[in-house]
Amino acid sequence: MSHPFDVLPSIPLKPGSSFGPETKPLAHAHRDSPAVTVMTDFRTVTPVTIDTEIPIDRALKKMKTAGVRLLFVTNDAYEIIGLITANDILGERPITYTQQTRMPRSNITVAAIMTPQRGIQVLDAATVQMATVGDIIATLHALERQHALVAKIDEETQAQTVIGMFSTSQISKLLGQDVMQGTPPAHSLAEIVEKIS
Repeated sequence: MSHPFDVLPSIPLKPGSSFGPETKPLAHAHRDSPAVTVMTDFRTVTPVTIDTEIPIDRALKKMKTAGVRLLFVTNDAYEIIGLITANDILGERPITYTQQTRMPRSNITVAAIMTPQRGIQVLDAATVQMATVGDIIATLHALERQHALVAKIDEETQAQTVIGMFSTSQISKLLGQDVMQGTPPAHSLAEIVEKIS
């Protein structure tokens, strides 16, 4: 049976070929490096998503398989309706939910313990472009979060598109130190916005 597709010609890989500067892994960063150097860019990395009705233990297994500690909860239109982290699943939320509802842990779904969309804070991509890694660390401390989403905001419609994410574990890996230790948090989110604007 023939197919209406063309077979593409192939050529030998030349010696000295590489992935190119766009895909070269960042080996090391500093607190004064541009913030974008430690951002997971969703324009090149596909975010890992999950449905609201999935049991939390399956969600945790998906995190382990994907090598992430956060899943985006999406609806049928692929809109972000919440977030769930490994800390949410392994922390107090399932215990509290079980005590309140008398539901066994095995029946608890993502919807029950996720952070809903209305509780999610994002950083403006335009502000992030001018920020340093140190600014992001201070922001994560101020928000008492291990992750911060980055959204591009359409000037005309004010619609938001999530284009990336900062993670304390990723930043710690690239800096070679635990960034959740030794950095005093700022007093308010307003101070952080003022500092990196």
